[in-house]
Amino acid sequence: MKYHPPASPSGLFVYGPFLVAWFCLAVCVFCPVRTAQAQGTGSIGLTVVNGTTGQPMAGHEVVLLNRSSLEAPEQTLARVVTDDAGRYEFTGLAVDGSHYVVATRYLEVPYLTGLITLDPGAGRIDHLLQVFDITTDETALVHSAVHLVIDTAPEILNVTEIIVVENRGILTFAPPPGVGLGLVYNLPAAAFGLQPMMEGLQHTERGLLFSAPIPPGASRIVYAYNVDRASIDHRFNRQMDYDVERVQVLVSPSTQPVTATNLTNDGVQQIAADEYLLLSNRVGVGRGMSVEVAFPRVLAWQDVMKWGMLGFVVLIVAAGLVVGIRVKPEQPDEPPALSDLSPEDERKFDALVQALAALDDQFAEGGLNPDAYRTRRARLKDRALRLRQPGSGDG
Repeated sequence: MKYHPPASPSGLFVYGPFLVAWFCLAVCVFCPVRTAQAQGTGSIGLTVVNGTTGQPMAGHEVVLLNRSSLEAPEQTLARVVTDDAGRYEFTGLAVDGSHYVVATRYLEVPYLTGLITLDPGAGRIDHLLQVFDITTDETALVHSAVHLVIDTAPEILNVTEIIVVENRGILTFAPPPGVGLGLVYNLPAAAFGLQPMMEGLQHTERGLLFSAPIPPGASRIVYAYNVDRASIDHRFNRQMDYDVERVQVLVSPSTQPVTATNLTNDGVQQIAADEYLLLSNRVGVGRGMSVEVAFPRVLAWQDVMKWGMLGFVVLIVAAGLVVGIRVKPEQPDEPPALSDLSPEDERKFDALVQALAALDDQFAEGGLNPDAYRTRRARLKDRALRLRQPGSGDG
């Protein structure tokens, strides 16, 4: 019986365990376990600091607000307190493009972060929120810009004012409420229909009062009103209540022909989907000085009716004169109809004319008294006229 050695194990049996181990290693290296952040959550690391002193705000209450979109209502997600370093991390937040805002109050003044957007894959976003001590001193406030947006209509100017105030100090300007302190702006005398577009604006005897806090940085004061064009003679004049570093006037429609004073015409500017005529002053306008925009006169319907009726009357009068001339033209003075004279009467007429001339010469030389002159001249003139009358002869 022939001896057969035992069969060797197959290659798959020998290398199989190694292949399985390599596959598991590849899965672990190239396909790691997904973390909680990758599963659709992120975080906001907040630090609250007193911007006046530079110290962290330990144990300070902050509120996290959320909006799924800019149009959606605001929701309060958390109300927490910072740690000893003034920090707090909001975790487990959806990273689906939602908008977050952190709010707090210090010395009764509200402070907010800007919009914090967590997009997919955002992970952690760190944000600094500063609060400040307060003052009633306006020294650090600078009016860096005044923007006037004027929408023109035939009878009304719709004006929106955007005033940019910069607090260049390290204290929040916070006038006490209810005592009439704050920034005061005077509207044009013909303004009506005031529409404040933010809190802190109120109409007073002194003018339009803005009494809301102004923290360090740039703040905007926005309001709108209307002006009757006829009452200002179609000339919009804005006198500055404070020194202003820059003034811009945007006029709509952009094709409006205007004349500007203390402003430079910078041409047509595209803003979003609208076009405006841009007038600007970049050198600054001092307190009490003005910028002015003169608009073309546009006849209102009352003016159109008034001038239309006046024009109609003028046309009627002119037409009447023309018709009168055509119906009854002016008749020039004409001598009475004369008959053709016979040769005999012609000689008599010539003799009478010569006698009249001689009589005039004799009177001029003083040879006749006035009564005799008038009597003899009238007799000669009557004889001459009778010769010229049809069917008449010398009497």
